[in-house]
Amino acid sequence: MATISKYQTSTGATLYRVRYRTPDNRQTDRRGFTTKRDAQAFAEQIEVDKRRGLYVAPSDGRVKFGDLAREWLDSKHNLKPSTRARYEVTLTVALAGFRDVPIGDITRPMVRALVADLVNSGAAASSVHKAVGLVRQVLATAVTDNRLAANPADGVELPTVRMTEQRFLTAAELHRLALAAGEHKPLVYVLGTTGLRFGEAAELRWRDVDIAGLRLRVTRSVTFVGGRAVVGTPKNGKDRTVALPALVAAMLMPGADDDLVFPDSAGGWMRASNVRRRWWVKALDAAGLPADFKLHELRHTAASLAIRSGANVKALQNMLGHASAGLTLDRYGHLYDSDVDAVGHAINATITESCGQIVGTAVGGGRHLHAVSTADLQ
Repeated sequence: MATISKYQTSTGATLYRVRYRTPDNRQTDRRGFTTKRDAQAFAEQIEVDKRRGLYVAPSDGRVKFGDLAREWLDSKHNLKPSTRARYEVTLTVALAGFRDVPIGDITRPMVRALVADLVNSGAAASSVHKAVGLVRQVLATAVTDNRLAANPADGVELPTVRMTEQRFLTAAELHRLALAAGEHKPLVYVLGTTGLRFGEAAELRWRDVDIAGLRLRVTRSVTFVGGRAVVGTPKNGKDRTVALPALVAAMLMPGADDDLVFPDSAGGWMRASNVRRRWWVKALDAAGLPADFKLHELRHTAASLAIRSGANVKALQNMLGHASAGLTLDRYGHLYDSDVDAVGHAINATITESCGQIVGTAVGGGRHLHAVSTADLQ
């Protein structure tokens, strides 16, 4: 059991010390309590925490958040370079105020204040979620390692992330844009019909293209981090095979297996920023499309065309390389609304065809049969 004793400081002030044993039977103490009541409350809480397996050594809580965050980030060996770079920026900018705070001093009100500060500074709701999510992950490690008893970032209310309206081209608009793109027409068609992410198309090699089989194998993607090209796995780390429309396949002129299918003017990887600057905006203008239509929205176009062609949610998930069908529904479920009418028409056709079925009606206390016509149902 913990014991309480009082002592005097060099200035003559009377304070209280709590001596207790840690779960591994080491004796330690905590001093500096100004009243015996505070010391008693601490001693009782220590005993409760030890019985419940929640004891955390006070020294563990003095680790600074910035140091723990660095330790956590260094332990994440499977992070994509782009994700690691984003975490670095978040820690340096959005979470700069937490860097020198001991993790044991971080409270739920502090996390709520962080949310308020970010929102008031104009940060997007998604950025707030990412910042607080990073705090939660770092502190979750501290809880797991028994450096904290509980995670103060859990359950903190966050601003609602509004889904931005997704734009996509009709088939006719895609044709206009592709023609306006000139020599880049095959790229526009590939992005607008297969759903490849730009980085996946930029790293596509001829060995990944099966023109005869009308297939593309998506096994890599390229991103630029700090101006340096980094080739890695596709998002979510999963390879996939997507269908290549015959019309698009006929536009491709195969090269050597290791050559890029869509190199930039110097023969290296395309950069989205260069594409937008050099020919994308001009092609949009020539096609009569909004100047702010983004390259990534060709991926939405491919999803829309696939749905209109009868692709189910699972097929669309595989095509786009989403981690789950739920994510696909969240993004594109609204495009399936037209299925409501289709289902209604299908049911109507079924019951209309069966209008000649034999049904029973009660007549004069007996049971007689007659055929029901369409007029009877009206």
